[in-house]
Amino acid sequence: MPKIIFILISITLILCSCSHPGEERYASLTDESKICDEKSYIDIDDIIFLGESTTYHLKSRGVLSGGTETKQVWAPRSGTLMLDSATSECRIIYPETNEELPLIAALQKKRPKYIMLTFGLNGATNFIKRGSDYFKYCYQKLSDEIKGASRDTKIIINSCFPIAADMNMQKYKIDAKTLNAYIDQINIWAKDFAQENGFIYVNTSNTLKNNNGFLDSELQMSDGYHLNTKAYQKILEILRNTEINGE
Repeated sequence: MPKIIFILISITLILCSCSHPGEERYASLTDESKICDEKSYIDIDDIIFLGESTTYHLKSRGVLSGGTETKQVWAPRSGTLMLDSATSECRIIYPETNEELPLIAALQKKRPKYIMLTFGLNGATNFIKRGSDYFKYCYQKLSDEIKGASRDTKIIINSCFPIAADMNMQKYKIDAKTLNAYIDQINIWAKDFAQENGFIYVNTSNTLKNNNGFLDSELQMSDGYHLNTKAYQKILEILRNTEINGE
C-alpha cells in the first residue's frame, strides 16, 4: 500500500510540474493577443492643419483646443492656400509667436506629430485638366518638403470637401454637379497618393453630403462651400475614430 501511494504522489507531482509551462505559455499568448487587439487613434490635439480657407475656418469656428485662439491651424495672412508646385514655399503666420515664417522653418521649429493637408477645391478645374500626374506631383513635392523639414511628422491626406447645389458658380464656368464630380475624382487621386506613400488618408467628404451628393444645406454657410460648426464637429469625430497602425 505505501508503495502504491508513493507512485500516485509521484505521478501527481509530475503532471503538476508539466502543466505550469503550458499555462504560462497560454497566459503569454493571451497577453500578446491583447496587445495585438489594442488600437491606436489620432489625438486631435497633436495635429497641425494646413490647407484652403475651409481648413482655416477650423479656427474661426472654435472647434479645436484653444477655441478661436487655437495654435493648430497654420495659414498665410490671406487664410488660404492652393496646392501647386510652389505650395511648400509659402509663408504662414506661426501661431506661437505670431511671426511670419516660411512653412519649412515653421515645421523645423514645431516638429508636429501630425500635419493634415486638405486641398482640391482651389484649382480643381486645373487639376482635372492637367490630370492625376500633375496633382500627385504637387502633393509629392509638398510632402517631400514636409518630411525633409520634420521627418517624424506623420502626414494625413484629407479628402476635399463637396460643394452645395446653390453655390455661386460664375467663376468656375461649370455647374455645381460637374464641380462635385471633379472633386470626387480629385479625392480618388488623393487616396491613391496617400496609399502610394504610406500616408494616412481620411475621407471626411462623404459625411458632409446629402442624398444627392451635394454639401448638406445644414452643414454649410450661406456661400455653398464654407462649413459651419456642425460640419467641423463631424469632421473631427471622423479623425478621432481614425485608427493608426504602428503607434
